[in-house]
Amino acid sequence: MAAGTRALLLVVAAASCCSLLVAANPPAATVADVCKSTAFPVLCTATAGKQAERYHNVVDPLTVLEMQVDAFAKRTEAARAHVAEAAQTASPAARAKLDLCNSLYLDVLDNLGACRRAIGFKDAVTIRATMSMAAQDMQNCDEQFRQIGENNPMKRFDESLVEMSENCRSLSNMI
Repeated sequence: MAAGTRALLLVVAAASCCSLLVAANPPAATVADVCKSTAFPVLCTATAGKQAERYHNVVDPLTVLEMQVDAFAKRTEAARAHVAEAAQTASPAARAKLDLCNSLYLDVLDNLGACRRAIGFKDAVTIRATMSMAAQDMQNCDEQFRQIGENNPMKRFDESLVEMSENCRSLSNMI
């Protein structure tokens, strides 16, 4: 009987230790946990969350920033594709502005490349600077259409890209 009691005590002791270890190690953060401190948390979670598997489900501010930059690049490429579609039915003045917007989107992609390099060095200052330049490019596209008094067919893209750049700036403050 004493051997059975000892075995039972060992099992109870082991279970107690394991429960203490679980309590000492809180569950890993989720993309939504990291994104809740950004300017646009729903957008951050929706766009970065799609990338989580590519990063082996590692979730920390730096990784979520990388996910957000990847999503930003995809959205910028989608904007460039929309420029080509919008140009087909645009007025000559609007077509010229769309060409300029396309050049600005290429600048954004260059800035995202610089941002990726800065992420590798955890250089938050450069990340914020590249995101500010990207946001300025979208605002410049919008301004072109205000100058000619026409609706910007890129407005929806520009707004979401500016919001994504704001999220990237927020995330850079966390690294």
